Amino acid sequence: MTMNAQAFTGWVDQATAVAVSGWAAHAAQPDSPVRLAFYVNGEKAVVATCENPRPDAVAAGFPGARGFSVNLKPWLKDGSNALDVRVEPWGASLPNGQQLIHVGRAAEIGGYWSTQYSKTNTLTTRWWESDYIVRRINRRVCGEPLPGLSSGLHRLALQRFADRVPFARGVSVGCGTGSKERNVIKSGLVRHFTLFELSSVAIDQGRAQAAEAGLSENMTFRMEDGLVAETQEAVYDLVYWNNSLHHMFDVKAALEWSWRVLRKGGVLLMDDFVGPTRMQWSDQLLAINTSVRQAIPPQYLGVPGRPGQVLPTAVGRPTLAGIMSVDPSECADSANILPELTRIFPNPWVLKTGGGIYHLALNDVLHNIVAAQDYDLLEKLLELDDMCAEKGETHYAVAIAVK
Repeated sequence: MTMNAQAFTGWVDQATAVAVSGWAAHAAQPDSPVRLAFYVNGEKAVVATCENPRPDAVAAGFPGARGFSVNLKPWLKDGSNALDVRVEPWGASLPNGQQLIHVGRAAEIGGYWSTQYSKTNTLTTRWWESDYIVRRINRRVCGEPLPGLSSGLHRLALQRFADRVPFARGVSVGCGTGSKERNVIKSGLVRHFTLFELSSVAIDQGRAQAAEAGLSENMTFRMEDGLVAETQEAVYDLVYWNNSLHHMFDVKAALEWSWRVLRKGGVLLMDDFVGPTRMQWSDQLLAINTSVRQAIPPQYLGVPGRPGQVLPTAVGRPTLAGIMSVDPSECADSANILPELTRIFPNPWVLKTGGGIYHLALNDVLHNIVAAQDYDLLEKLLELDDMCAEKGETHYAVAIAVK
């Protein structure tokens, strides 16, 4: 019986720097093992025979399915590698046989964020988990205490560009699961987003959540470095940076890219961390935060979820090695965000939204204050945060700029 490429099927379960694995089968001759060729960056690297039975795929309706697993590390270069898994010798690719394998820094970043997106947390230990703080920030931005992260910025943009929204095409780099971008679409600011992300877990979750929200046609996820993958000029009406710009290793290059991909009259929206690079807090801010911790009532200094443990009153700065070992992209060039934004986009609107206190001294303590509903204390600490921002000690800012 003559075999043909169309009769083959299979699936790549994972494609990483460590292993590429999955299964394949031939519908007409299920007892015949399938041979696959693995092409890396256009060159044939390995040919392997699918030998290990895959009961799960057989149970799903693919008789004769057998698994494969190969290590392509010797053929991978640092950065993004194009993988193509083809049936040998016919040359047809498996249905999802064309993948990208990230090696080096991009792979480390993607792996770290995949782990983060797999976690769940029920404690209110960080400012973005507090509805009180989020509403307060939104009130500063647009005058209304709106719920939801960045809602104040979205409302302000809707007001400023009322005669132009919804924008037809938006782009976001480092989008995570796309939850923030879904809110932008729902607000009426943009019809469609192209979304770049390095975490496979985040992309899988994002696609599922987009489908659940009925927005699959409005959101295109791409597991690539957007600054490298998107080379066209003047193709987007909106560039959206939401707590991802501070993960760019070269802020100048990221903002210049933003300028290039925007059409004339296009808008950049930013809500991001703009504090010291690699979180190297100033001595002044550390002294202020330590004083705040020392003044907080002792009952609020217990470690949330860990009875008997107490938080330190001294607030310090993380080591460079410690920051980079956890996430190589964390605050990589953040101190340059506001200077480069004002250089590349003349006369942007910028509002510093604080964080000098609520991002440091209130870490973990916040849960205890909220649990006690001591909002008088919380408001006093946030007023002190406002004073720090006025003196230049801010960690966050929102911005609107037009090309």
